[in-house]
Amino acid sequence: MDGTPEAATARKPLHASFYSVSRASIFAVFQEGDDLFGQLSGQRKLRLAALGDGTWSYPVTTGQITLAVSRDQQPSELMLSQNGRDIRAARIAEVSPRGVEVDAKLLDSYVGWYGLAANRVLAVTRDGDRMHVQETGRPKVEVTAQGSDAFSGDHGDLVIFLRDGQAKATQVLLQESMSGARLALRVTGARAKMIEEEFARRIADVPDRFREQAPLPGSKETILRGIADLQIGAPNYDRMGASLAAKIRRQASELHTMFKALGAVEAIFFRGVGPGGYDIYGAKFANGFAEFRLLLGKDGKVEDVLFRPDGNDAPGGVVACSDEQGLKSQGETAPIKLNFYNSSGASIQLYRLDSDGKRTADAVIGENMSSSILTYVDSPWVVADTSGKCLEIVVPGQRTRWHTVEGPGAVGHAARLAGPRTAPMAGSDEMLRQYIEALRRGEPDYDHMTSEVAAQTRQQLPFNHAILARLGELRAVSFRGVSALGSDIYIAHFTNGTAEWRIGMVKDGTINRIALGPQY
Repeated sequence: MDGTPEAATARKPLHASFYSVSRASIFAVFQEGDDLFGQLSGQRKLRLAALGDGTWSYPVTTGQITLAVSRDQQPSELMLSQNGRDIRAARIAEVSPRGVEVDAKLLDSYVGWYGLAANRVLAVTRDGDRMHVQETGRPKVEVTAQGSDAFSGDHGDLVIFLRDGQAKATQVLLQESMSGARLALRVTGARAKMIEEEFARRIADVPDRFREQAPLPGSKETILRGIADLQIGAPNYDRMGASLAAKIRRQASELHTMFKALGAVEAIFFRGVGPGGYDIYGAKFANGFAEFRLLLGKDGKVEDVLFRPDGNDAPGGVVACSDEQGLKSQGETAPIKLNFYNSSGASIQLYRLDSDGKRTADAVIGENMSSSILTYVDSPWVVADTSGKCLEIVVPGQRTRWHTVEGPGAVGHAARLAGPRTAPMAGSDEMLRQYIEALRRGEPDYDHMTSEVAAQTRQQLPFNHAILARLGELRAVSFRGVSALGSDIYIAHFTNGTAEWRIGMVKDGTINRIALGPQY
């Protein structure tokens, strides 16, 4: 809760309802004007697509979710349907954001600590009739009352307290525009202190690990074991922290399919240590490539794994809309993550072409917004306007892993066809300087980032800030080249050392890619 841009819209919802799919997964429905938006925990907030007869759809990489909901009245229970499976989800909270008066004495019932994850807590404090919340590693934020047991920050994030049968506030629901809703149980002060001490230890260790760029013992073997387990569809949850185990359970079927498609591991190699203390590995499979970022806890359990499939040697490309009738998905080939940025001047709709060449609606991306898609090489994507008129067709591959959708008359596509850049983008050096200096102050300029970069910056801010404090004052930046993804590569020279940075920008100087440390 620190001011990153909202992913879907700047309008505040007129009404929001939250439904429990599981302990770690909440589906939220927002009414904003005449529109309905949905958001599953960990996914993007997207406009629900009307299917008729009061049925709506919400696209996720594991298969479209359909639900019946009304603009006028949201039910006490949702029936979510996905891949032929029905899931009942009970409403656990709702709020109609509006300023209300709150009894200052009631604030005492909220004060305390709530466990968000293995290494983060939400601290709730009061100062007279003012209340503040602070997530571990993030700034303190004042929140204002928006309804019964509900509060909001300046940018529409919500904090909703849930009470037990004895009317005691025992849980908090934290809704953020980028990451969706999370539930946190109240914990004791002693437990909160242990969690924050462990977080502080990580912050203290990260600058040294980043400087040394050496893997933790056993991290390579852990990655290989995890790959083998997923390929046979049997993740070992005992070797994971609770938060990661819950995430893998939700994605197990999709991950099993992807790792089967990748085939046998042919090589795995250490790339370095990322700013968050993650060991970074690249892997070559029989049928493709992938990157893994692994975070090990002090107990030897895996606290987090970030998996990015990178396709295979297929170059990919952009083809004309007139070719749509001859295109179709070729099945589950090498998985790949595509990142779309909408610079067209209006909202766009993405459609996946199935094995029959028929469109399946996926994400709606607002103007100057971005979206990440997990898909497969040889699975074409139609980029259309909101009426469904095709603008272009993207074939996944190395050239399209980061793709900007541009408006009529744009010269970007022609420039890409002319060949790779060898000179830096205009203004990228100055934008990088500003980004680094803002991190040093602990005050990132989120207005000049895409939603994904803003979320990434927010998550990594405590670690990047610690690294920059150790490196000292920025002296100079020197251009070293252009990456395969089109990012400008710089070496930043500080008083106490150097570090590699990569930066990508779109129109108006918006940063759509940023990375510190080891990369491709």
